[in-house]
Amino acid sequence: MINYPAGADQQNQTTPAPTTFWTRNALFGSWDGMKPTLSDNGITIGFNEQAVTSNVLGGGARQGDEFAALLTPSARVDLGRYTGIPGLAAYVSAWVVQGHGPTAFNVHSLSGLAYVEAPDGARLADAYLTWHAPHDAIHVKVGKFGIDENFDQNPAAATLLNSNFTYRDIMANNLPGGGPAYSYEGPGAMLGVQATKLLRLRIGLFSGDPLGRPLEGPQPPARDAGGLAFPLDTGALFIAEADDAYRMPGLGNGTLRVGGLYDTLSRPDLLFSITGQSLAASSPGPARPDRGEYVIYAGDTQTLWHGLDTRRLRGFARLAYAPPAQNAITLDVQAGLVLDAPLVDRPDDTAALAISYDRISTRKIDFVRSENAITGSALPIPASETDVELDYNAELAPWLIATPDMQYIVRPGGGIADPTTPSRREPNVFAAQLQLTLTF
Repeated sequence: MINYPAGADQQNQTTPAPTTFWTRNALFGSWDGMKPTLSDNGITIGFNEQAVTSNVLGGGARQGDEFAALLTPSARVDLGRYTGIPGLAAYVSAWVVQGHGPTAFNVHSLSGLAYVEAPDGARLADAYLTWHAPHDAIHVKVGKFGIDENFDQNPAAATLLNSNFTYRDIMANNLPGGGPAYSYEGPGAMLGVQATKLLRLRIGLFSGDPLGRPLEGPQPPARDAGGLAFPLDTGALFIAEADDAYRMPGLGNGTLRVGGLYDTLSRPDLLFSITGQSLAASSPGPARPDRGEYVIYAGDTQTLWHGLDTRRLRGFARLAYAPPAQNAITLDVQAGLVLDAPLVDRPDDTAALAISYDRISTRKIDFVRSENAITGSALPIPASETDVELDYNAELAPWLIATPDMQYIVRPGGGIADPTTPSRREPNVFAAQLQLTLTF
């Protein structure tokens, strides 16, 4: 914030107060003047780090501490000043993932306890051209990017760490290659149109599998480990969405989102082989390929109460469905409450409480039942996973945000077997986390 000292406006000019370590926008300030110089030439650079310390306090496969972090260097170039085309820009970024979180090692939940969790290493993230018409009437984007940053947005849940509230499990767990999203985005194009003052329409076309074709061999190397592949021969993913802004009398502003996607690639059936046998039978043959991979979704964000200045209470609700034949998750339901400025003297803080429910496909359930009947085993029957999250987002400085977080996972993985006792479900999980977000 800029403060204006008394007596400084003698010539209709204002002099900003000098910034201190705790009031500067970035940890390293202006980088000895390099950032302003680049900005004067239409180049904006950024370095952000999200570091998450997690502790599984109870339940899961095992308890203990884990650490995961994500460094995101980025650069945006205003091409309009060089080409004479206003609104044209180029953007490129990378992801440097460090460590690993508890999800894959301790918890085995459908949702990532922290969105930054991903295979460690460095990879290309975004690389695209974008153009905005005046007043944002038209928006075009072409290159490598993700559907998670352009479609099915949930801005009210921006401070929540659980990945399901940012990029739904019903997409991340079902789509080929996880769909074009963090941490492997794909080549694509998007067109957005502000059809009316309140209605926005967007359509997108992406590669059907952002990782490219599966690699052969008993131990195939990681597909597109560096994020440098731009696969254009792996089918296509179509997505479309409509956003309607409205105002509820007596409450406040709201946004309703409705959309759907379709992937042309076939997916293996969860129960039947190409011969029609149950995959739980002995020598059933390969799984039957099923086409018709789609997800339909809707979401609503509504201001429920507005106090003084930035204080407000927002609520969100989201719903998504996918067909059961080839998808492990067929229904995703979410809801949450977000309180901005929960403390009067901390206007930039946020508190959030949210819950999500993922229902397991009936085909997957029937497969486990058939396997138990054929083999005589007693594996637990999967059903659903429910995640509850509570967090507080505290801005300690413009360059430092701390987010203490607690999560409770009911039936991790939808009710998978406990590794130590396969006849029972893995116990419910209670985990505590702390995320630090730094802007360099």
